[in-house]
Amino acid sequence: MATGTQIKPARSSATIAMVDDDQSVRMALSSSLRSASWNVIDYASANHLLGDTRRSKLKLVVADIQMPGMDGFALLESIKLWKRPIPVIFITAYATEEMLERAKSNGAAGFFSKPVDDAGLLALVSELLKK
Repeated sequence: MATGTQIKPARSSATIAMVDDDQSVRMALSSSLRSASWNVIDYASANHLLGDTRRSKLKLVVADIQMPGMDGFALLESIKLWKRPIPVIFITAYATEEMLERAKSNGAAGFFSKPVDDAGLLALVSELLKK
């Protein structure tokens, strides 16, 4: 019988997309996700993600809402059209009640305001990737 040891799920197989036009935010959150043993692919824009042949490997997307060109909501709509849609967690520096409601009603898997609560984000990612 194990004493207090938890079996950690094998998370290293999951690949997460980190999409944010702000390089410092992208690097910090990617580093945090990598420290929890996930593979992370960084994207400076939604179009970079959508144009990447590796996107079929993705299990989850963490995306900024306000980005030049295609915003997070448009990215979410594109992902919902994929053969196997994946969860999208939104992050934003401009969190409002209206934006939170829009994210929920559009099917976002999560919503965090910047600066992002790393522990909360990692907990949600863990939860979503267990399914």
